[in-house]
Amino acid sequence: MSDSNKKEIAESAPRWIGPLSMPLSARQFAHRFAGAAEPLCRSWRWMPSAILAGVLPLLLSYWLKVKGHQIASAVLLMLLCLHCVRESKWVKGIALMALAFLAHSSLAIALACIDPQGVASVFPDAQDYWQKQLQWIQSGYDPEYQLSAWVPAHIKLIGGAFLFSYTSLGGITFYEGFYEVDLMNFYNAQLINQSVNPTLALALGWHVWSLLRGAGFLFITYETVSLSLGRLTGARSKKRRSWRWVTGLTCLVADGVTKYILIEAVREQMFANLK
Repeated sequence: MSDSNKKEIAESAPRWIGPLSMPLSARQFAHRFAGAAEPLCRSWRWMPSAILAGVLPLLLSYWLKVKGHQIASAVLLMLLCLHCVRESKWVKGIALMALAFLAHSSLAIALACIDPQGVASVFPDAQDYWQKQLQWIQSGYDPEYQLSAWVPAHIKLIGGAFLFSYTSLGGITFYEGFYEVDLMNFYNAQLINQSVNPTLALALGWHVWSLLRGAGFLFITYETVSLSLGRLTGARSKKRRSWRWVTGLTCLVADGVTKYILIEAVREQMFANLK
């Protein structure tokens, strides 16, 4: 670390969690750790790095028939994201996260269409989730989709995203994100296999409210990790923009509103499209 960086770190020692503030050596280490992925994010390299973080662990997990790809992808994505946060490159950071999840989901859906049983063995709870969703599509009833159930669940999810993004520098949030999207990916693959129009099934299955939720969590996660890293290291950084918080929260509110308005219409179209 350069002398200027040491001085920058040493000038500030804010509390990180409650009364906890880190000693200078720990803050310097955290600052260096956050920059560990710099070679992978330099120039255009962030794009293949993001894709590999999303797909390589999944490929290995599927090939070896062992679980754990979600943890590996979460760690890789956290390292890439931390570099962007440290350098205040928010556009690259959010685009990097989005690309990793897009690449991961594309591969997961393709594999689950071709080999449902093989993918189910490495996707925890995916088969059960598909059966629950199929029952909802056919019957129109799912207790988890009742307003009294999903509103508190969404509020808890938002609170958990703040808490775990802050305390784990995004690691736990990314793990939970890969877990959740894999439920959706397996569900969509099976919906495609059992629908008359596969393209329509995919468009409806990855519900618009789920996409809004994902976008909201990208912004929220980035800004929360930025806040946490700044307070953990004491390093000066460019001012965080409040509009990114507002954008993230607006997407999450739109998620709930859109779900409430469109859920039955979407379900009816998915039901009509089943073979």
